[in-house]
Amino acid sequence: MLSLFESLYTKTYAAIVLALISLVFVGCASSNTSSQSNANETQLPPIVATVNDRPVSTKLYEMYLKNGREELGLDPKTEEGRTKIEQLREGIVSELIDRTLIAQEAERRAVLISPEKMSQAEQRTVQQFGGEQKYDAYLAEHHLSRDEYRETIKSEIYGELMREELRKNLTVTDEEIKNYYEAHKSEPQFQQAERVTASHILINARPNLIVQQLQREKNLSSEALAKAAREEMEKRRKLAEALRGRAAAGADFAALARQHSEDPSSREQGGSLGTFARNSHTRAFDDAAFALKPGQVSAVVQTEYGFHVIKLTATDAARAQTLSEATPEIRRLLLAGREAAKLTESLKEIRRKAKVRINDPFRFGALKNEFPAN
Repeated sequence: MLSLFESLYTKTYAAIVLALISLVFVGCASSNTSSQSNANETQLPPIVATVNDRPVSTKLYEMYLKNGREELGLDPKTEEGRTKIEQLREGIVSELIDRTLIAQEAERRAVLISPEKMSQAEQRTVQQFGGEQKYDAYLAEHHLSRDEYRETIKSEIYGELMREELRKNLTVTDEEIKNYYEAHKSEPQFQQAERVTASHILINARPNLIVQQLQREKNLSSEALAKAAREEMEKRRKLAEALRGRAAAGADFAALARQHSEDPSSREQGGSLGTFARNSHTRAFDDAAFALKPGQVSAVVQTEYGFHVIKLTATDAARAQTLSEATPEIRRLLLAGREAAKLTESLKEIRRKAKVRINDPFRFGALKNEFPAN
């Protein structure tokens, strides 16, 4: 899960908390964590804080702290490690408070989670952990029941629903998009790399697969098998060379591809690969394709997939995107910025009005001033 309002935190521990929470669902779900969950931690009270009289469980705090320390490799024996652990502690408590506040705000607005949405989210979580058995083992390790962990899943759904709720009336005008484009069009994100439009004919020729096929079909000694494999590779190369000769002489390339190409993804489209930039295929293939001029047919190109004959249809030189091309990305960026600002302001106001009492062991850093002890 991602931090909903990480912009409220200092950059240092925002990054740590963000990485941590992502790891809980991806890395930690499949890792073999140690059985001594908090052997070096002082015995903590069962509640981190109460948020408008709703308790925040210490079990979740301990889960995030343990996984964070392990996955981020924080060493409490070093000064840097101790500093980051303190930042991590503060970030976790702040995040848990925020999630509780967001859930309460969603409930206040009658933004409800349907049973179907909850069930689907829980099933996705189980799958992310690698199945029912691993999921239950993870919960047992952290002394959590399914009902307790379900609250964590619900908090993520509430966050998604509240983002949808708050972004409803957000808009971006064409003038704003144009102004942003003029100010940023030279930046890398709005530069379009050189691209080509091409088709190919593939004759499959993977040496290991040829050897396996010959082993299945013929009882050959190792020396004879190697010789037969070389001969089969040469046979396929000659087929590719013959097809290349016909294409270079003016034969219908698309018809040749439909009849002879062994690339199932492009064969029925006459070998068309569409328009692509460099690094879309193997280096040998891209080097050959980008060296051609429109209408030219390449020499036979060998890659790990076999022998290719490439025909170039068009080139598109590197250039800045047009306003029309850049508009979807600019609209997304501007809306995302406004959404983040609105979420931040909303949470600041919610936090300001909230009745939050943090238990003494968890009053780290700036939280001491934001939520003074009663």
